[in-house]
Amino acid sequence: MKKLIPVIISGFLASLMITGCGWHLRSSGDTAALAAINKIHIDGDQKNQLYRFISRSLKFSNIAITENSKEAEITIRLTNQRSTSRSASVSSSARVSELHITELVDVEIVTADGKVLLPKTTLSREKFFNYNEDNVSTNAEEQKILKREMMNDLARKIINLLSSMLKKTTQYATES
Repeated sequence: MKKLIPVIISGFLASLMITGCGWHLRSSGDTAALAAINKIHIDGDQKNQLYRFISRSLKFSNIAITENSKEAEITIRLTNQRSTSRSASVSSSARVSELHITELVDVEIVTADGKVLLPKTTLSREKFFNYNEDNVSTNAEEQKILKREMMNDLARKIINLLSSMLKKTTQYATES
């Protein structure tokens, strides 16, 4: 029993410190701007991982994804998605020891009446990972995991951009 009390006290103090410093979960910020939207059209390849991540995030925010851009209040255009990979460092034996992976996508956000909220912008995410040429299957699996994380980051960034653009638009409308 005596050992349990310090554990409880330290857990309580840790939770007080975390809440007191203003820490919060990522993407748990202000999403009130998204609440005003009912339907969004995502113009892109539906089989694409980025498309699926964006779609899932929007559905989680109770926003319907429509197949027809004419029914949507907002359209998110995803174009020119590409991946690059290059060696970042080489070992003393002139073999690749670290890879640099980059995921890029061009994004444009427009309203139903054609107003451009976000002009065509290239978003990117980069990751480095140690490459072990003796274990190619592990490298491929690690690269696959990193790409998935990067797609998730890009989707989160697009949702945050959409939210901030909507927030700016509503602030501008209320000030006018």
